[in-house]
Amino acid sequence: MLTTHRDCKQHVKRNAIPSLGEIEGRVAVLEIVAQSALSHVFEDGEVDIDAVLLAQIRRAMHHKCRELKLDGEDTASALSYAEELIEAAVRASQPLHQ
Repeated sequence: MLTTHRDCKQHVKRNAIPSLGEIEGRVAVLEIVAQSALSHVFEDGEVDIDAVLLAQIRRAMHHKCRELKLDGEDTASALSYAEELIEAAVRASQPLHQ
């Protein structure tokens, strides 16, 4: 149903449901922030803290997937994506000569 309050606005503010491009843009921002933050943490080289952080992230991901009531395939996909993001951050934090 059209509403003048929402549908007469310009650009993104008028859409009740975000576009795929808007969602992709937000995900891209989250990826960059997450990878940058993780890379910064891993640069310190404190292995014990890194292991604790990774375990916390994994637990939080499992909890969030249960909270969102994702099915098994979607949960596996989300957790796999999280692992890829973590691995990319670890690689990015390592010195180039290694």
